[in-house]
Order: sequence, then C-alpha cells, then structure tokens
Amino acid sequence: MEKIINQPIAGTFGWLHVGGTKVTLPEHIRQQEIQLTEGESKTLLLEDDGAFLSFEAKLTKEAKLHLVLLRKKDAAERCFTDVRVRLEEDAEFTWHRLILGGKETYDNVSVELAGKGSRFAADLGYDLKGEEKADVNCEAIHLGKKSESKIRSFGVLAKKAEKLLRGTIDFRRGCAGAIGNETEDVLLLDDTVRNQSVPMILCTEEDVVGNHGATIGRPEERLLYYMASRGIDETQALELLSRAKLEAVLHQIPDEEIRQKIKEEQGWT
Repeated sequence: MEKIINQPIAGTFGWLHVGGTKVTLPEHIRQQEIQLTEGESKTLLLEDDGAFLSFEAKLTKEAKLHLVLLRKKDAAERCFTDVRVRLEEDAEFTWHRLILGGKETYDNVSVELAGKGSRFAADLGYDLKGEEKADVNCEAIHLGKKSESKIRSFGVLAKKAEKLLRGTIDFRRGCAGAIGNETEDVLLLDDTVRNQSVPMILCTEEDVVGNHGATIGRPEERLLYYMASRGIDETQALELLSRAKLEAVLHQIPDEEIRQKIKEEQGWT
C-alpha cells in the first residue's frame, strides 16, 4: 500500500520537498497500545523486527513512560514506526531512538502535551555510514500550561548516507508558560552525504519560549591533530567521535539494564 508519511503539521516547505515521503508500507502492522494510570512509571525497549510499528500511549496524571527504540546494525532493510502519545497533567514521556543500521528508516513521533506541567523529551541518535537513509518527523504539540518539550538529535553521516529530520514545536492557544527547545549535533564525514534539517516553531500563544540550535559540520582539524599526537590515527578518532554521538543518547536512558544490554550488543563495553 502506497502512502505519504512523516508529514509535518504545517506544509510551509513545499519548495524543499520535505512535506512528506511517499513509500510502500509493509502488509504486517505491529500494533501496541498502552495506558498508564496515575503515578505509574514504565520503561520499554522495542527492537526493529521489519514490521510497521504503530505505538499509541495515554499517560494520566504524573505517569512516566520511557520508550527505547533500537535499530541494530543487522536490522531489516526497511523500518517504519509511528508513535503517538497524549500526556495529561504532570505526565512525562521520553523517546530514545538509536539507529545503528538498516538501509531505510522512517520514524514519526507525535506527542500532545495536553496537561499542565506535562513533559516530553526526544533523543535521536544515528550512525549512517553507507547508502543508508533516515527520515524522521518529530512533533511536540503544546496544549497545556507550563508544558515543556526537548527535541535533541545526535548523529554521524558518511559516504552516501542521507538524513532528513523535521522537528516541530507547536505552541497552541492556552499553553501559557510553555517551553520548547530543539538542538542538533551532526557530524559529516564525507562531502557526498546529504543532511536536511527542518526545524519549525509554530505559535498562537504569546507567553511561551521556543528555541532552536544546531551544530553541523566536519570534525575539527585541531581535534584530529591533537588525537594523532596521542597515538590515535584518523580512523580510530572518527570512530571514537561517532560513538560519542550515540552514547550521548544512550546515557539518557534511565534503565541501567537496557543501557548495558545495548552496550554489550554493540561491543562498547
């Protein structure tokens, strides 16, 4: 079935051709729904199995959900995930995404911060070093007063890899006191990579704070020279820098067992 996915909330970038991606979706859909009661806390680790993952969650007052999505080096060629979450008062949702392999990755995460004081944090880490492609759409929709969102991305692109990240912070009327921040840190190892960053801040409420910042570029020659002076050649240096990007996301995962499991599988211990 052909469908346009990863469409941003506002289609204001038609000339950039980033308003969505037409793909053929797999027949098998893996569906998961979860609802957390007041004050309940849960951490989930879901690994890519080649199916289309549809994940929906509703978090009631003061509930916390940490969702870890892992795409391994030997993952299926294509992966589709669609994550949709609604947060009530003082609820918290974190989305930790690690893309370590697979030819094509398509992720959508849309979070409604409906309750007062609700919080959402997205941490995306990717290591694309071939002809791999990552297409991500992340939305923080602020509805509740004093709600807070953070969208953070750390990644490495090499050879002919491609990455497209659409990050939207949407302040809607009634979310007075809300805060939204988006940051990116992208390491480009070759001139043949393609990096697209599409940050967007939408606002119909006056009393809000929204920020975006990005660091995108090649490794500093001074840093490589310093590492070489310590006996670390360029190949090893770039590998260390790449790993550091991914570990920036890994360290945000609150569950020690999950962190250790991922480290062991990647040979990082």
